[in-house]
Amino acid sequence: MSDPLRVLLLTSKLSPAAGGLAVSVPGLAHSIDRLEGVEMHVMGTRDRADPSAAERWGPRVQAFDTKGPQALQYAPQMGSAIDLLAPGLTDVQGLWTYPSLVSLRYARRSGAPYIVTPRGMLDPWARRNSAWKKHLAGMAFEQKHIRGAIALRATAEMEAQHFRDIGLTNPVAIVPNGLVLPDLAPRTDGPLRTILFLSRIHPKKGGEFLLNAWAALHNDFPDWEVAIAGIDEDGHEAELKRMTERLSLPRVRFVGEVQGAAKQALYRNADLFVLPTHAENFGLVVAEALAQETPVITTTNAPWEGLTEQGCGWWIGLDQGRLTSTMRSALSRSSEELATIGRIGRDWVERDFSMAQVAEKMSDVYRWAAGRAPKPETVHD
Repeated sequence: MSDPLRVLLLTSKLSPAAGGLAVSVPGLAHSIDRLEGVEMHVMGTRDRADPSAAERWGPRVQAFDTKGPQALQYAPQMGSAIDLLAPGLTDVQGLWTYPSLVSLRYARRSGAPYIVTPRGMLDPWARRNSAWKKHLAGMAFEQKHIRGAIALRATAEMEAQHFRDIGLTNPVAIVPNGLVLPDLAPRTDGPLRTILFLSRIHPKKGGEFLLNAWAALHNDFPDWEVAIAGIDEDGHEAELKRMTERLSLPRVRFVGEVQGAAKQALYRNADLFVLPTHAENFGLVVAEALAQETPVITTTNAPWEGLTEQGCGWWIGLDQGRLTSTMRSALSRSSEELATIGRIGRDWVERDFSMAQVAEKMSDVYRWAAGRAPKPETVHD
């Protein structure tokens, strides 16, 4: 029997501040590691504000302290550590930071193949955001790094098209993020029905659109509230609070960061989940909401056309009038109607996005990339 394939998931900040990566990467590492013939490792940088969080990212985790500007995620010990580990395949999660340079240098020294999983960082909105910094990183190392990858991973066909739109010709593995389906607790009904926004609190996520819609709707729906939850990024939560005060919006509750059971309870007890996003490569929070039987409204900037096809939510263009009218329609439905829609969403997630299925697919991709198996049907030239 051959030695197991040693796969390294290489990323930057190993903490909840990484957003969806903090769920999808640990889930992938633990799930693939249970399969025969693959040994999973995780390397990344230690979050100074939450150093112990790194331990939860996989069965074998190495976290490194950073130096200098946090935007670069420069971890000087990472390069020697990857040499000692000597992975047979590296899957780099995200772009534009020091781990990409570590990956490129290791591939040149060892000849070992690597995959790049951009995690939405090649989407049009993301490329425009801090464009000059990304241009510098691209010129220095990232362009060579991306083009040298044996494959790119996209979590949806929309993201794969973004790769092709900018001229990338690497093979693309299209494999969605997976989810460990949570058990369903009994719902706790409060005095108000809840519209939930749960994500990184960042301009990209479209919180202003939600508040503007609520300004037009709150008088007509006095038995509803808005709950805004998530990690504040760059002080954007304060901007949303000022907007709430300026518009004199009632029944808006800022929850702050939530994890674990508290996060699942928010999803479970919400009546509607709204994410008016400017860009998502996948949008794991949508799957998390559906898994708790909560109907979803999100935009066509996220690859969730199945919300309409499956009948478990609304997939709309990012337009203020369209969002307001869609929310009006959803809020006008009875609790029983929304619950029925939510159950359809749970069934869909269980059928198409279970972590066990995703782990099998990514294991096949990894074996192919390392030269140990034929090309799977998820990989497209």
